[in-house]
Amino acid sequence: MKICHFIASSLFGGAERVVVNLCNEMSKEHEVHLITFDSRENLDELSSHVILHTMKEFKRYNIFALLKLLKLIHTIKPDIVHTHGAKATRIIYNIRHKLECPFVGTKHNARKGKIFNKIKYVVAVSRDGAKSIQQDNIKVIYNGIKPLQLIQKKKNEIFTLLAVGRLDKIKGFDILIQECAKLDFLFRLQIVGEGKERGNLETMIHKLNLEDKIILPGFRKDIPQRMHDADMVLMSSHSEGFSLVMVEALFYANLFISTKVSGATEILYDEFLIKDFHIADKLNEIYQNEEKYKKDFSLFRDKIKDRFLLDNIAQEYIAYYKKVLKDHHR
Repeated sequence: MKICHFIASSLFGGAERVVVNLCNEMSKEHEVHLITFDSRENLDELSSHVILHTMKEFKRYNIFALLKLLKLIHTIKPDIVHTHGAKATRIIYNIRHKLECPFVGTKHNARKGKIFNKIKYVVAVSRDGAKSIQQDNIKVIYNGIKPLQLIQKKKNEIFTLLAVGRLDKIKGFDILIQECAKLDFLFRLQIVGEGKERGNLETMIHKLNLEDKIILPGFRKDIPQRMHDADMVLMSSHSEGFSLVMVEALFYANLFISTKVSGATEILYDEFLIKDFHIADKLNEIYQNEEKYKKDFSLFRDKIKDRFLLDNIAQEYIAYYKKVLKDHHR
């Protein structure tokens, strides 16, 4: 099968990492093309088996750019086009009548994206995401990863917390910092990532006199090892699609907890969910019952993690593509 993926976002975050991973896995058995804008970062993780096409970033109604994109797709001659996110899906929707193949759009969050109400073949990465789409023809396919082998580390002398994500209001890191100021035990917290909220978060850490307890190490590529080394990974987001951080935590973390966001509420047991952003209360409880929580999480992880292996997720997509192609050629 010849598959053409298209992403049109300006930033490289979790959703874009999902696309790169998916392209890499699919390219093992299929001819895979990726169309993206040439301002991309982190495409060094893209497999050499994936054929990369870059374009100058353009607005979704730029007729000349749309014609150039259409010409590129006609040159590739894919069996199916797979768009990721609202912008890419809107762009392909605008040229859909000129395509020679069907296209599938994936909605990577439960927020904006009215375009997904209009297209025929839609994938949502969570059940909450599916509920945000006003049609019935929706396939839910979770995100997955290809786990790495990690180095074992000795137990931390100080209880170590890790949070990962773009430094943005939606990730709730400001609330996390404020809640950590209430903890009644010694801890270290790393918030790994970069973004526009760095200055505000640094100011908050300083005002709360937490410089010796909370650090912002910036963007890092060793997230799996950092998860494995920490006593606990936590997610404090206000909203998520189906968080890649959560999927990675299922394979690498000793313990993972999350606020009640899409994805987390679908797969995590209640004991691993934070109620109403009462993060300090939850962390104090976990610290007092650390071994129980870690044992419970280990049992939960062993039971569920194979569902999120990347090769299984890729096969779900391939099966869906075949169904779409069969429907398209009727």
